[in-house]
Amino acid sequence: MNFSGRTAAFRAACKRFFVSMAHKIDEGLFPEDITCDLCGKELDEKLRYRLCGECISKAPFVGDHICLNCGVTLTDESDYCIRCQNDRGEYLMNRSPLVYEGEAKELIYALKFGGKKYIVHTLGAMMADTFLKNGMEADIIVFVPMTAAEEKKRGFNQSELLARELGERLQLPVLPALIKVRETATQKLLTAGERAKNIEGAFACVFSQVKQRKLLLVDDVFTTGTTANECTKALLKAKAKEVRVLTAAVTKKKIPVESKDGDVDYI
Repeated sequence: MNFSGRTAAFRAACKRFFVSMAHKIDEGLFPEDITCDLCGKELDEKLRYRLCGECISKAPFVGDHICLNCGVTLTDESDYCIRCQNDRGEYLMNRSPLVYEGEAKELIYALKFGGKKYIVHTLGAMMADTFLKNGMEADIIVFVPMTAAEEKKRGFNQSELLARELGERLQLPVLPALIKVRETATQKLLTAGERAKNIEGAFACVFSQVKQRKLLLVDDVFTTGTTANECTKALLKAKAKEVRVLTAAVTKKKIPVESKDGDVDYI
């Protein structure tokens, strides 16, 4: 991206920041009829998580014994899952309240593709609890950005909504420090190696306020960690002190396989 392109992206990021600070969250985020975010059942009382007892019992929460890097539940005695034993990334850690399957996947799909933005309250509450439970630290919250075209297509950036919900709950400032400087292919269908190449150099930090600050990077799902790692690189390049990652859900650990070119990939 040339200088004029970066300047335009920077101005757009500033505009979004000040608009979001000046306006209240859309009334649609606060439905008057409080119902379960998953099954729609009416809730008898106001709960921290907008889920009924049955859906809470089914929700795939991350367990107590987790990978010290990506935060996924471990079923053996090791400290790191298979995928993190070889590559732990530039960030200090990722933590997530949910495993990305079943009811957790339904919640995130309803938010991202169903336009049910009020679900950020439930996910945000879970993420805030995870932040506190794990003794995480942060001076500023930042989030994984979209390009203008990507955000226009979806209508919002779910990572930004989650970040702003967390900012309110944790009483921390939220800064749109990152911009996405180029379009990338959808990560969903790519292997770990392809994801890394696809997203390499796709982000830049445009706010100097991150310098010597402890940052909390927010996203919806932690898969291989490539997006979090590229965002972290951009933030560290801007002299951030350290970066921790907080996501709504983390995928299960992958099985390592050797690719045709001899590299290790994960399926």
